[in-house]
Amino acid sequence: MDLSGIDLIGTIIAALLTVMVLSYLIGDNPLFRLSTYLFTGIAAGYAGTIAWHNILKPSLVDPLLAEGLPGILDGSLFSGVQGIWIIGAWVLIAMLLLKLSPSASRWGSLPMVILVGVGAGVVVGGAITGTLIPQSLSAVYSLNPSAVSTQTGETGIERMVNVTIMLVGTTCSLLYFQFTTRKSPTGIGSRPWILEHLATVGRVFIAITFGTMYAGALSATLIVLSERMDFLVKLIAEFLSAL
Repeated sequence: MDLSGIDLIGTIIAALLTVMVLSYLIGDNPLFRLSTYLFTGIAAGYAGTIAWHNILKPSLVDPLLAEGLPGILDGSLFSGVQGIWIIGAWVLIAMLLLKLSPSASRWGSLPMVILVGVGAGVVVGGAITGTLIPQSLSAVYSLNPSAVSTQTGETGIERMVNVTIMLVGTTCSLLYFQFTTRKSPTGIGSRPWILEHLATVGRVFIAITFGTMYAGALSATLIVLSERMDFLVKLIAEFLSAL
């Protein structure tokens, strides 16, 4: 471990932050809260810097600087589709800043709605194209043993078993979220018994999925913890050897 110059300062800061985060093991304390504030502030500052350099500055500021004051005054900058986008963006920014004033905060609701709507659209679109559609395609693979891809290394029987598990898991998991019931003479809604049993199978698949996700998150956390502990041990050994 090189402990010279700027690397020494960075290593000491990393060690202090690691100890501050690990101090949560003895309970909530000011050191842990300070570390979370630092990480949150750094993350927010990094995100803001990326947004400024990659989106705001090239799209809103650079066109104004390129045209200069004459181009802004004669209106040539604001002609066409690009001009409409620039004007609309600056208007939304100005409305968003009105959120700082309690008396005018209601005018800042429109840009907030647009931000939330666009964000939700991106998230939902990513979930559909990245998860739902691939999962649906995985559930309609052919059960024909001869349809095995040479890249998977499966045998014909393994192919049939894997595709069957995928099909049953997807179908039963979707049926678990089917809450339409038929009203009984007693006034209590109940699903047909076959749907109830299939939903139970879906519940098992969902439980396995959540368990796998939790195990993955836990193992990743343990890997990070072991790496940080190894870092501290090596750092202490380096300092002791230098004495």
